[in-house]
Amino acid sequence: MNRIRIKDLVMMAVCLALLVVCSKISIPIGPIPLTLQTFAVFIISLVLGVKKSVVVFLTYIILGLIGIPVFSTGGGIQYVFMPSFGFIIGFLLAAPVIGIGSKSNQFYTKYIFSMIGLLIINICGVIYMYLIFNYYKNVSKDLLNILQIGVLPFIVKDIFTVILSCLIYSRIKVLLYRDNKYTELKLNETK
Repeated sequence: MNRIRIKDLVMMAVCLALLVVCSKISIPIGPIPLTLQTFAVFIISLVLGVKKSVVVFLTYIILGLIGIPVFSTGGGIQYVFMPSFGFIIGFLLAAPVIGIGSKSNQFYTKYIFSMIGLLIINICGVIYMYLIFNYYKNVSKDLLNILQIGVLPFIVKDIFTVILSCLIYSRIKVLLYRDNKYTELKLNETK
């Protein structure tokens, strides 16, 4: 039992590190930088599933808000006033949906659940960005402007990211869980 827990903790820590590294690979192109964060979000959610991925994203958000510079442009409680923070909230809300899709052996099921996750991330990001621009920064932006700033420049990359992460997960799933199948086989043989 402890071996499984330690393995899960190590896997979660590695995924958290992957998320931090991918968020730091950044190209500023406006209020939302272009990062590899979404790739990490999909891989983490697919690999860890529902509960563990939520823990990783919640840990990421808490670490960032207490001041550890894990977000793409830093950290600290003031980050909640950044227009891009809604996308980070979206990571947390999308993880369970993507995680549910990861249970399927069908590529298209993983893809559909991941696309729904992408939609959740973008809806959270757009609503949050709209509120920050219009009510915190007092910069009048309508919904179309927000979509042009926060979604349209990234949509092709994000769709490609979903496809790539589903393909990668389909290939590495066998490697990640082969010990579990071996362990189950050994347990069944001893009964």
